[in-house]
Amino acid sequence: MTTAIYRNSSYSWQQRTEDLISNMTLPEKIAQLTSTRLGDLLTSVEHFTFSAELATSHIPHGCGYIARIGGATDLLPHEIAKVMNTIQRHFIEGTRLGIPVFFMTEATSGVLSRGHTLYPQNIGAGAMFDEAPITKMADAMRQEMLATGERWALGPVIDVIRDPRYGRCEESFSEDFYLTSQYGVAYVQGLQSQDLSQGVISTLKHFVAQGISDGGRNCAPIHVTERELLDGYAIPFAATIRDGGALSVMAAYHSIDQIPVHASSTLLRDMLRDKLGFTGITLSDGTGIQLINSFHDYCRTQEEATKLAIEAGIECEIDFMFAKYLQDLVEKEIVEVALVDAAVYKILSLKFRMGLFDHPYVDEEKVDVSLCTPEMIAISKEMALRSMTLLKNEGLLLPLDPTNPKLRKVAVIGPLAHSKKFAYSDYSYPSHIEDMFRGAENLSEEEMLTKALFFKKQQTRYEDLYHDIPTVYEALKLALPHTEVVYAQGLKDTFNYHNSPDFEQIEDAVAIAQDADVIIAVCGDTSGMGGTNDSGESTDRIEIGLSHEQKRLLRALHATGRPVVLVLCNGRPLELLEESNTMKAILEAWKPGMCGAEAIVETLIGMNNPGGKLAVTLPKALGQVPVYYAQLATGHKQFWRQTYLEMDVAPLYPFGYGLSYTSFEASEVEMLQHKDGITVKATITNTGACAGDEVVQVYVRKKYASVLQPERELKAYKRITIAPKEAAMLTFEIAYDSLGYHNVNMELGLENIQLDVLLGFSSQDIVTEQQFELQLAQGFRPITKPVYTNKVFVTKTQVNNA
Repeated sequence: MTTAIYRNSSYSWQQRTEDLISNMTLPEKIAQLTSTRLGDLLTSVEHFTFSAELATSHIPHGCGYIARIGGATDLLPHEIAKVMNTIQRHFIEGTRLGIPVFFMTEATSGVLSRGHTLYPQNIGAGAMFDEAPITKMADAMRQEMLATGERWALGPVIDVIRDPRYGRCEESFSEDFYLTSQYGVAYVQGLQSQDLSQGVISTLKHFVAQGISDGGRNCAPIHVTERELLDGYAIPFAATIRDGGALSVMAAYHSIDQIPVHASSTLLRDMLRDKLGFTGITLSDGTGIQLINSFHDYCRTQEEATKLAIEAGIECEIDFMFAKYLQDLVEKEIVEVALVDAAVYKILSLKFRMGLFDHPYVDEEKVDVSLCTPEMIAISKEMALRSMTLLKNEGLLLPLDPTNPKLRKVAVIGPLAHSKKFAYSDYSYPSHIEDMFRGAENLSEEEMLTKALFFKKQQTRYEDLYHDIPTVYEALKLALPHTEVVYAQGLKDTFNYHNSPDFEQIEDAVAIAQDADVIIAVCGDTSGMGGTNDSGESTDRIEIGLSHEQKRLLRALHATGRPVVLVLCNGRPLELLEESNTMKAILEAWKPGMCGAEAIVETLIGMNNPGGKLAVTLPKALGQVPVYYAQLATGHKQFWRQTYLEMDVAPLYPFGYGLSYTSFEASEVEMLQHKDGITVKATITNTGACAGDEVVQVYVRKKYASVLQPERELKAYKRITIAPKEAAMLTFEIAYDSLGYHNVNMELGLENIQLDVLLGFSSQDIVTEQQFELQLAQGFRPITKPVYTNKVFVTKTQVNNA
């Protein structure tokens, strides 16, 4: 008997894909574009028993992928691998064509499964201003996913966020297009690797412009022009697709130009494919196809929504609309079968290219030693340390000296001081699944299989799902062995969700803190999926400061007259005007991951010199929003008074801002114009007494173009570590082809403009600025291949003390 071409590894993946498709029925093709519910494949949750009979009944033609075997269960890593091997064996041996299945999972700040490494949330990682650790993190995530058998990652999130009311701010890296692009490319390169047979599919989320919706509400309408998309919000996607090679893109929930993105061929075909050059798989968001009908009211039926989605460009669903309606739509010739064929070709070709047909199983014996390794934990700690951002340090209160005999007592106060929730983000396990876990706690096994979104063994406690990590209080107590370190919660949580009368315990906190030499207040928010959380998906807010309860706690601590250091562990950018006026020091730690407590404490006591910079602008008040730095010049003004009635228009802390325990100076700055761009040179000297990091930033301002341009835009940066009295010489090559925009005729290029180039240590702390007049042939330089990353070169030298 002749072996089918698609089963023969000696043929190319193109030949094997074409042969397999030629042997497939329409139901088998459609099955590759959809999934199944995990509960429909099990007969027991307690033993997690897979049923081939149920699988054959529910998905007789196979399916393209199965999601969240780790992320929707309490399974340990070796159990995840065993289940995946069992399920995969059914698809290989128990279906007509033997097509393997993809296993898919979320991959933001780590793999969404129990026992995997937890990294800092993206908004904190953005503060590193250094994409190299991102590549290492993503590569480590790839290794963990390969160990259990997961080959499709839903990440990175490369939305550009500009409204802090939006609950999902924490999932994004920055408000800036350039910085987000660098991180997106690094993330994808780490996940997919140079050898796709050892890679994981990355999925860019969420195309496009998510994070600037009406009212900061999840899924609310977006108001943005085509030019603003192409010159801004689509840039991270364009960069990550071309320079990173991203294989998958997820459509966003919202509408743009009054059309749901999931139904917009203008966005998913004309822009994503034709303009940005994307050739991979366009994926729906969860229930995104249904929402065309049920949320947007864009069409009358879900069947019509299915037609709209596949014609717009959705090729694979995190939904069950294709499974339910697509066959009938094709057979009635309402939808062209060519759309199905094109989509299934992409799915199957990746399964061949990634080796799923030839090597479908994983080694279960190697799983436990391949996850959360010391090397992976070290990456998490490196990122946490590099993300620490010092916002205020009045009187050089920090760092604390553990050897100082005058440091007799330190009071650690706050709802996040002795809680592991300080470290976890909305898409990290277990914070992501808390509500689903609680919903499954009192269900019978039968109810869990048919109703639950999470599958748990009866004896599993929610507390068991956390990593074995110290709290901030525990880590500080360990770091200060000669100091009395005391703790009081002060508040039962970050927000009084249930109006509990005994929620506040402020008097007890004040009582133990009033004679402390220093008070460390650990405040912020908790992340999750919209339950008892004040940050995360669907946790949008009308206020963006610390909760009223935390503000009362901080006022009481301030009233003691003791110096208060505020440590912030938060997901969204906060309004901190009051705290900036009353706290002696403020350390922004974001959601720092499993090594966050050590990173915070090492920063407080000077073992780590904070070098993080704000990747988002912090306003003085909510009424200033939008307050992002790269607005048009008129966005930073108030005509004609230049102020609001209550306050000025300037932010509290600007983009790119962050303090250090040392000081830096820029000198010998030189800017040279040449035919393809501007060369910027500078010498940065550490003028302080300890080693530290500085982020040197280069901005541009384009004046007198045929369309208005941002008042300034980041176009290069470099984080450097410099020893005391040491200097580093930096050279930035700012390519003209990195400065393009769509002119009044929607042509991408550069015109005869005044180009201002600015070098500094934040978007407002500008050291040097120089003007250049561009005189281009015919007044226009067309750009056919934009530059998304400008080159930077560093040479370190010793300072001549003479």
